[in-house]
Parts: sequence; structure tokens; C-alpha cells
Amino acid sequence: MALAILEDALPTQEGIMAQIWVAFGQGTGMTRTSQKAVMVLHSRYFDHIKKSDIIPVWGKEAMQVLERIRTIGKYAAHEALKRGDTTISAADVAAAIAAVERESDTSWCPPREP
Repeated sequence: MALAILEDALPTQEGIMAQIWVAFGQGTGMTRTSQKAVMVLHSRYFDHIKKSDIIPVWGKEAMQVLERIRTIGKYAAHEALKRGDTTISAADVAAAIAAVERESDTSWCPPREP
């Protein structure tokens, strides 16, 4: 019963960030990722989670947002592989974020200030 109560509660900023990291990892597949690289995601999205007011609508919007994060992971992995590298760098993630946000152009991606 306690689990059902937790599932009905609003997500937290930290919980959403955790889902972002998981989705990114799903996109990167088996390609290694440096800690600096995943912190680029944190720098870009953590504060925006709270500022954007997405928390109350996360249940409805999460699938679309997380699909874009998976795409960022795929793009970053591709950037590393193009260089012949075995590890995704911070620059790879930054490039992936810029490309996906530019092409996405939705209300949540790129992050827009409310």
C-alpha cells in the first residue's frame, strides 16, 4: 500500500533528474560516459526542472521529454564513435544537447524560462 501512495505523489526535481540520466544512458547504449559528460546534463536541466513548472505535469509530459533525452544520448555516443573514442565526453553531450534542442523546438525542449 505504501508503494501505491508513493507512485501517486508528484515527482521530485531529483527524481526527474534521475529519470533524465537513465534515459540518456538508454540512448548511449554500451558506450562509456565520463562523469563530466553526465554533469553537463545536470547543469543544463536540473534547475530548469523546477523553474519550468514541469513537475505537476511530468506524468503527462515525461514520455516526450525523455525521448528527447534518449536522442541526446544516441547523438553523444555517435559523436564519440565518429572520433574513434570509447568514451562520451562533455563536449559530445554539449553538442548533442544543442542539436536536439534546435531540432525539437517544443515547449519543454529547448528549455524556455517561464
